[in-house]
Amino acid sequence: MRNLRKSENVFLKGNWYPVEESASENLDVIGEIPKELNGLFLRNGPNPKEPIDHKNYHPFFGDGMIHGLKIQDGKALWYKNKYVLSPFGFGPNTHVLKHAEKIYALVEGGSSPVILDSDLNFTDEVPFPGTDTKRFTAHPKFDASKNELHSINYDFSEYIAGANQVHYRVVNNLGEISTDLPIELQSSPMIHDCAITKNYVLIFDLPVTFNTGRREGQENGSDYPVIWDDNYQPRVGILNRNSFEVNWIDVPKCFLFHVVNSYEDDTGKVILDFCRYEKLFDFNNPLPFGKKPYLTRWEIDVSKGTCSEKILDDRPMEFARIHPKLEGKKHQFGYVLNDGQLNNLFKYDFLNDTNEVHDLGDLRKGAEPVFIPKMNAASEDEGFVVAFVYDQEKDKSEFIILDAENFSGTPLARVLLPSRVPFGFHGSWIGLD
Repeated sequence: MRNLRKSENVFLKGNWYPVEESASENLDVIGEIPKELNGLFLRNGPNPKEPIDHKNYHPFFGDGMIHGLKIQDGKALWYKNKYVLSPFGFGPNTHVLKHAEKIYALVEGGSSPVILDSDLNFTDEVPFPGTDTKRFTAHPKFDASKNELHSINYDFSEYIAGANQVHYRVVNNLGEISTDLPIELQSSPMIHDCAITKNYVLIFDLPVTFNTGRREGQENGSDYPVIWDDNYQPRVGILNRNSFEVNWIDVPKCFLFHVVNSYEDDTGKVILDFCRYEKLFDFNNPLPFGKKPYLTRWEIDVSKGTCSEKILDDRPMEFARIHPKLEGKKHQFGYVLNDGQLNNLFKYDFLNDTNEVHDLGDLRKGAEPVFIPKMNAASEDEGFVVAFVYDQEKDKSEFIILDAENFSGTPLARVLLPSRVPFGFHGSWIGLD
């Protein structure tokens, strides 16, 4: 493979540099892996194949690669990485999760999910038979009380054709799409994430829109096909999960990639915690990211149609995760990556407005932290936080396991990987029976 580290593109340097497919067994471990952790940690992300358009490459369009680690009986049995192979077109490169006994690799914008097995073998099985599988998202929300996935989905080809709409979809406990509702929008916004509460689904209609033509002939700015529209009125759609009616409420101008969580408080207000970008994909910015995202809370009064905003922490934070069974319910803790230097993980206490920091160390870069609850846990944070970590000095990666209740302490275990895991997006812990 060509040495892309010499590329002028920031997304082809350092730990963005792609790796080859590989597999290793019986990995070295520093510390002790908790015996109750039996399963797979899977993470998806971009790993571009040659030939690459160095000038215009962006990781949102990089070929998907799944990185997998199998842990059983206190041992790290194997690590594998494989390109996402899709019989339906572009290989999903954003997320991977399990639902209704199937493991899905996911992406937004019009590429179908792909099903894989627990050995990272990709299948030709059609997801959600009898439906348009192209219309899905990288960020469905899991309602543990009903064992359902809720999602807001757009298809880029529909945007291009002039259909300014998204689809609200529910995947039931059998892995079938039980609800498919079209929703009209103002234009063609990029909607990366959504949120759920007991009674609502939140639809984010924000000022980053698909518009390929506005950058033609410009020397500055990215060729990425979305742009910040300063004249766009940002709003959030409050979709009633029972009546399917949508109440649109104006919100402060910003953008979000990722929600921490949302729920309804005792007064009926919708509380939304998320990572807030003031502006990005600005026309005059050669890179898509402007100011780093801050942890932010919206209080939405559905009856009055109002939204108030509070910055919870002014340090840059992204890739937030919570207890997997608390999506849509009141949460206390969130686990977040420092989006400045990537060298810290945060445990944020939303009830007490406090936080703990896990310092990864000099020249070490973290990734999305994933929370794994302990079996029969008595408290919300009784569990483990896991993440891939890149060591710049060694040019290798490792997998760390933290005690969530002793978050700033020494990792319980560090699994030493044979190579790097390039920076990527999202993953899941998949327990094995």
